[in-house]
Amino acid sequence: MQKIFPEAVQFSLEKGLQPFYLLTGNDLLLVNEAKDSINQTARLNGFDEKQEIDVKNDTNWEELFESAQSMGLFFARQIIILNLPDSPTTAQFKNLAELLALSHSDLLFVLHLPKFTKAVEKQAWFNQIEPQLVQINCQTPEISKLPQWLNNRAKAMQLQIEPEANQLLCYSYEGNLLALKQALQLLQLRFTDGNITLTRAKEVVEHSAQFTPFQWIDALFEGKTARAIRILHHLKNEDVQAVVLLRIVQKELVTLLEITRSPTSLLSSNQPLFIGNLRTEFDRLKIWQNRRPFYSQVVQRLSYKKLYALIQQLAELERKIKQEFSDDVWQELERFSANFA
Repeated sequence: MQKIFPEAVQFSLEKGLQPFYLLTGNDLLLVNEAKDSINQTARLNGFDEKQEIDVKNDTNWEELFESAQSMGLFFARQIIILNLPDSPTTAQFKNLAELLALSHSDLLFVLHLPKFTKAVEKQAWFNQIEPQLVQINCQTPEISKLPQWLNNRAKAMQLQIEPEANQLLCYSYEGNLLALKQALQLLQLRFTDGNITLTRAKEVVEHSAQFTPFQWIDALFEGKTARAIRILHHLKNEDVQAVVLLRIVQKELVTLLEITRSPTSLLSSNQPLFIGNLRTEFDRLKIWQNRRPFYSQVVQRLSYKKLYALIQQLAELERKIKQEFSDDVWQELERFSANFA
């Protein structure tokens, strides 16, 4: 199996088509660009028919089986694109395995799976196609990796971006690669010499960063108060329910308690959190690899007293929302974010 990032898709395709492609992640731009690249190359190789299906509970699998086994009157080779749900059912995976088993040289499969987990790797369908599979990571780059992604994209467009301009663009369009791509295209049109300075970047920037509640959590865990509050403002403007944030952060704090359980009695509540068993606890609780560094950072900053105080603060905040219907919940969340640091 090949594992590649989107920027390597074209290079991989130039070396030859594979019968199976698996796009993992849910970044709309990266997923669509990968699909387009595969489709264009396949067309050049005689794949003259394409069908794209969003897999649902009522998907007609029998029709797909029949399509995979027969060539139409007007086409010789076909591409089947299957957009799977976040958490496919056992029946859907079973049908997928049966469909993929019908693979032949005139059939190309492109699968999109938003969430790729260890459990997926154990599925029968995955194991049967793994030797001929190209897996493409279409997850939105994290903020630490976004500047390099931007530089690579700019270089491909023959643009040279000054570091300050790169920083501004990443700050303004974090989590929204489609808007970032459009900003680059506008810069390319407006400044034909290809040199993008901070002043030029400011002319086209529109603040359209998109955030998720988990990015707020990550900022809290890193101790980045200003970033956490900035994300909160965006979530509020996007009409995210405050109670949703409470539920998520409560779950995260309970997880922190779980992974820092001390094997001995505490001598003082001011003791730092126990970190001697993190790896085992990460595995036991099936914490994703990309989130483990955030947990590793926060447990080194908190004491048990601090963690208990944060849990109590959340409980009080939830009481205000439910009993007092407080309009100050977002201000309270800002204060909570500041206390977390």
